[in-house]
This record gives sequence, structure tokens and C-alpha cells, in this order.
Amino acid sequence: MAGEATIQLAGFVHKTPELRFTNSGVAVLKLTVKVTPYNTRTQEKKEPSWYQVSVWRDAAENAAEVVNEGDRVLVSGTLEMGSYEKDGQKRYVPEVTAQSIGVIPRKQETAKAVVEDGSPW
Repeated sequence: MAGEATIQLAGFVHKTPELRFTNSGVAVLKLTVKVTPYNTRTQEKKEPSWYQVSVWRDAAENAAEVVNEGDRVLVSGTLEMGSYEKDGQKRYVPEVTAQSIGVIPRKQETAKAVVEDGSPW
């Protein structure tokens, strides 16, 4: 996949993920992930970034069973800039097509799942 920007991010699921199906029956899970950078040296939090994440096909259906609002997730995928209009102004939002997504367990928990779509990088 030459020429595509790849990204890995860890953050929190902002809203309840939505599982939908295209007209041809392909599953897609849409979720918003909030990433707040943290400087471990100064212990300072920076402004958060928001990412729209799409998980496709079997991985979408599997992720829909384990990913919930408030979960901390690790997402790996390709990055593109999307846009939309609000109040007459064009706004840009980073969009990630996930190749894999997993829930990062809290202390004393075991991992829920790591879901991969099976496509090669």
C-alpha cells in the first residue's frame, strides 16, 4: 500500500460505536476515538485530537461485540483527511480506516479482543 499514510493511535472511544451495513451487505463499524497526548517528562496533558475510525467487514462485526463507549483502544490503519460543512464553514477531520483494533484492558482485566481485517499491509 505504497503512498498511504499509516497510523497507530491509542485513545478512548467517545460515543457508542455504530454498526451499519452497506446496500451490498458489507458491515462497517463507525466510532470516534479521542487521543490526548501526554508528556511523561513534564506530566502535562495537551489538547486532545479526535479521529473518525471505520472498521470494515468481519472485523467490524467482531469489534462491535467488544468495543464500547469509554473503552481505551489501540487502532492501527490508514489515515486520510475528511471534511464536512458546519455553519457554512468547511471543517476537516482525520479519518482512519482500521486494519486492526483492540481494547486495552484496565488494570486487573484481561484483554477483550484484538480484531484484524486480515488484509496485508
